Amino acid sequence: MLYSNVGQAIADALKDTLGGWGMWSAIIATVSVIGLGFFLAARGIFKKEWEKILVRVVMVVGLPALALNGFLANATVKDIIEQLTVLLTGFAFYAIMMFVSKYFFFKYEKDLQDTFAMCIALASTTFFGTPIVTAIYGGAAAMPANIFNVPYRVFLYSLAFMIMSKKPMAATVDGKVSTKKLKSEMTEVEIAESRKIKKNALKNIFLNPILICTFIGLFIWVTQLIPGIDLLTVKGVEYKQIAGTSVFEKVDKIDKYSFLRIDILFPPAKTILSTLAGICTPLAWLAIGMTMAKGNLKEALKDGKLWYAASVKVIVAPLIILLMIVGVAGIGSATDWFTFSKVSLAVMVIMTAAPPANVVVAYAISYEKGANAASNLTTLSTLLSIITLPIWVIMVTAVGALPMFG
Repeated sequence: MLYSNVGQAIADALKDTLGGWGMWSAIIATVSVIGLGFFLAARGIFKKEWEKILVRVVMVVGLPALALNGFLANATVKDIIEQLTVLLTGFAFYAIMMFVSKYFFFKYEKDLQDTFAMCIALASTTFFGTPIVTAIYGGAAAMPANIFNVPYRVFLYSLAFMIMSKKPMAATVDGKVSTKKLKSEMTEVEIAESRKIKKNALKNIFLNPILICTFIGLFIWVTQLIPGIDLLTVKGVEYKQIAGTSVFEKVDKIDKYSFLRIDILFPPAKTILSTLAGICTPLAWLAIGMTMAKGNLKEALKDGKLWYAASVKVIVAPLIILLMIVGVAGIGSATDWFTFSKVSLAVMVIMTAAPPANVVVAYAISYEKGANAASNLTTLSTLLSIITLPIWVIMVTAVGALPMFG
């Protein structure tokens, strides 16, 4: 009977997802706008330098607004425990992947092994993943996406930086031998430049506008549980049914909110944030298309190593986090300590299935670690991600119908 009920729940979830336009509209919109960006860049209508401008606008304006806006919601102890579970699961996943991913490429030379490993471990969760999951799952995806991006950014700008900047005596770069200097062999200018790069990495962690808005929003959201902080009052009305009748009467009500809720204190703030967050998705998709046009897709399609790495990126990595989440959700369900929502499951898996992070590619270029391979891997992975996206949506819909997910 239990298996029959579970099977029916999965079948109903898949029917609702596949039978409606919600998911398909989001996926078709994603593919269409990315394709438009590719076409306009390939035809020269969009100039190459525009890509950096679009990326900058998204990273400095759109995504920070989306991050802050996502936390302007009421909080309960249950909600906070769930998001804490997302955070800890994210840290565990990235900690594992940072060390395990290199073993998928143990036969490759050291530089290429490091680059492919970091490309597998660190997806473009912010720039590629966040706009897609919010397009598919709406505002409910914003909070888990923001939370999941915290450990991602910590590892991206710390351990990934250390791995990618580590320079051996000699290494192979894109099939060519390249002699690299140890720190003892570097000039004062080179040492100063190295320190500058490390300083910029730390700056990206602590002064990143997305992370700053995430922590501000998280603070506003969590502190709503502090007794006595609900000093803002909003008068409203509700309709209650008169006992024993079918008549509803209008009753005055007063809602209380934390004085930190800027959307309640100054209502236009919500509109401003929503407007700025709205530019995030279309600009990000156009920029992704332009990135694909810039890469050498023909060269990538001919490289067996890239096909292998891209397959690991869009299939194996999300499968690993899917299994981790099922295990964590199972523990929560069995102990009744916490719940793991199906939206959080979907967000984390789909974001992990995104192409490699652009920052990892930048590391590969800066430190001469298979720069061409990293760039082509991103192009091929982006193409495969678009193809596998509907498959992962279907997969997480089926898994999310299991009783362990709230």
